[in-house]
Amino acid sequence: MPLRSLKRINFCLGILPVVIGAQLSQASNGVDHANLFIGTGYHGHTFPAATLPYGAVAPGPDCSVMGWHAASGYHYDKPTIMGFSQTHLSGTGLIELGDFMLMPTVGQIQLEPGKEEQPETGYRSRFSHDDETANPGYYQVRLTDYDINVELTATTRVALHRYTYPEGKQRQVVMDMEHHIGVPNSVKHAYLRVHDPYTVTGYRITDTWWAKSRFIYFCLKFSEPMTGHNIHDRIRKLDYPNIPEQASSKMVAVFQFAENSDKPLLAKISVSPVSMRNARENLETELPHWDFEKIRQAAGEEWAAELGKIEASGPDRELEIFYSALYHTMIHPDISEDVNGEYRGIDKEIHKAEGYTNHTVFSLWDTFRAVHPLFTIIQQERTKDFIASMLAHQSQSAFNMLPSWSMHHNENFCMIGYHAVPVIVDAWHKGLVDAPDEVVLKAVLETTTQPGAPRLKFRNYPQWYGQQHYLRLGYFPDELTPAGTSITLEHAYDDWTVSLMAETMGNVKVAKEYQSRGQNYRNVWDSKTGFFRGKLENGNFFEPFSPRAYHREDHNDREFTEGNAWQYLFFVPHDVYGLIDLIGGPEEFSRKLDTLFTLPPNDDGTAVGDVSGLIGDYAHGNEPCHHVAYLYNYVGQPWKAQERIHDIANRFYHPTPEGLIGNEDAGQMSAWYVMSAMGFYPVNPCGGIYVIGSPLLPGFTINLENGKQFEITANGLSEQNIYIQSVRLNGNPLKNVWITHDSIMNGGSLEFEMGPEPSNWGAGSDLVPFASGKI
Repeated sequence: MPLRSLKRINFCLGILPVVIGAQLSQASNGVDHANLFIGTGYHGHTFPAATLPYGAVAPGPDCSVMGWHAASGYHYDKPTIMGFSQTHLSGTGLIELGDFMLMPTVGQIQLEPGKEEQPETGYRSRFSHDDETANPGYYQVRLTDYDINVELTATTRVALHRYTYPEGKQRQVVMDMEHHIGVPNSVKHAYLRVHDPYTVTGYRITDTWWAKSRFIYFCLKFSEPMTGHNIHDRIRKLDYPNIPEQASSKMVAVFQFAENSDKPLLAKISVSPVSMRNARENLETELPHWDFEKIRQAAGEEWAAELGKIEASGPDRELEIFYSALYHTMIHPDISEDVNGEYRGIDKEIHKAEGYTNHTVFSLWDTFRAVHPLFTIIQQERTKDFIASMLAHQSQSAFNMLPSWSMHHNENFCMIGYHAVPVIVDAWHKGLVDAPDEVVLKAVLETTTQPGAPRLKFRNYPQWYGQQHYLRLGYFPDELTPAGTSITLEHAYDDWTVSLMAETMGNVKVAKEYQSRGQNYRNVWDSKTGFFRGKLENGNFFEPFSPRAYHREDHNDREFTEGNAWQYLFFVPHDVYGLIDLIGGPEEFSRKLDTLFTLPPNDDGTAVGDVSGLIGDYAHGNEPCHHVAYLYNYVGQPWKAQERIHDIANRFYHPTPEGLIGNEDAGQMSAWYVMSAMGFYPVNPCGGIYVIGSPLLPGFTINLENGKQFEITANGLSEQNIYIQSVRLNGNPLKNVWITHDSIMNGGSLEFEMGPEPSNWGAGSDLVPFASGKI
């Protein structure tokens, strides 16, 4: 069935397509269009917390701490709030953080959170979305059971809470030091000290699968003096009224305040990865006053400046989706250093960042694909900081490796590949690395030559311990490294990026070695079935083979990580033309792409929760498919890419809590939309080539950090007019289906003429280069 017919069916089913009508808005201030609740429902795992761009704190509501829907602490379908913690992860599959939760209450003092379905059994409270607000840098909700209005805002390292209590009630604030998003008993040790009626400091050490030894410190100040406090030790089952300090792995404090105040109670709380002293310095430096509205306004202005790096025009609905997506790309990686530059490294020692700002939360299996390429366009100075942070990580790592999935001075080796390598090489290729070439190359080579360990306790993510076999065989044998096929494909890509760097440096030896390693994807190709397959150490393919079967990344499964053979068939982004030849030429490659998008529903019982947003076996809710629609450009059929991109956007991006089809994944789901909306995407995320798709909004101005502008216009774009008729780059006809990074950074214009039917534009394009300056 033609896609145009499919779109009509989708519209009848209630899947709302992009409608470009006569009423267009110009979003000079993206803050006005950002909807922080997009993705807080279904499996998006986003949060409505108050935070600054890449901020160290994100104060916001926690509805639950256990289960898949607790990953960000908040889920739109939950009926109660436990409290307001200071740190959260956005859009990830990791269930973590939730530090130093505060909960204002009145009436009887409760020391336990209570049950979700019976909030009166603890300090929880019901709430209503009708009395809940979230804007960039600000969050508000009324706790119905207490009639307390809670407002939150933040600086980079300090959360500011404002509680408006009902009159004539005993006011108190609960601080649950055991509260943690994730597995129970994560807090191994905590300490709390009351210095005076206004000031509390403390710290805790947590231990989870995601961060085995994580240290975080705080300084808390209230705008009014406490009338008393109590620390309850859950282990010893003892109360300590007005004790100045206490230590335990399970304790909760209650701070009490006078009944007769008619003013809101404010609390400011800073965090530090280093010490209580640094936490206090962070607080006193960034927030020396109590002017809530001033901080809220400053937060909004900072977000306006960041979101204003791309000015978009279009219908309000599409602007809401676009700016919410752009917002979500700017939450992680977090700043992870104090105002004095000190931070805790991966070696757990205290370091000082010299000449850069240290960051953490690098979900690289997700973000190497589009988030970091987007950053190289609109966050160039921050990209330099991100790379410096990665290089510092490698220099401190006991494994001599760049980050894989690093979080708060911990590495969990989550997911597969060593995708810091393409991120660093891409930034280096674009002149965004402030380090000597030999230092960068050394870090990359040490990462890609580590042999791993014979065995790890947790074998879920085998990209590191299995590397010994990859170096020996040129592939990851499936019986020794589960999901070996997908790991081989991703390592081959990462290795190719090393060859790009080495060749540019003139290092012929390394370039040849890694060009060869970049071809390792061929080692798991089965010409008989026409798929990449799991191969055993003896060279035989793993049997039985089912190209549509899914496999999780544990030791009982085989072949692929969060995907199947159909989805991983198209992951050779550095050698698409070589893959086309393997599959049988352009015509057969196009047929395979068509089949991927039109396969019937799969009911073989192997479904994986992370693989969602299906069109056939194309899965937009998970990252391995994100580049696939653009591959039609490589076989002379760009109009099919244009159809697919609009279909994907119309199906899977909506301005609702359920508006993301899978985990937002630290910005990647949103980065796909941001890049695609502007009309291009990095099929190969390293090397500065962007493949053209079809713009989703009629106009953009990218305000570059070098002072130049790059303008994108889609003339005639409408619900029907999704096909490119012609393109002009800086006023000159563009026949190619790609543009370079430099063409954007030099400033200029990209002008599309859109129409209702496919055209022959792009069919005669030159081959898409491997990278900028390469054929």
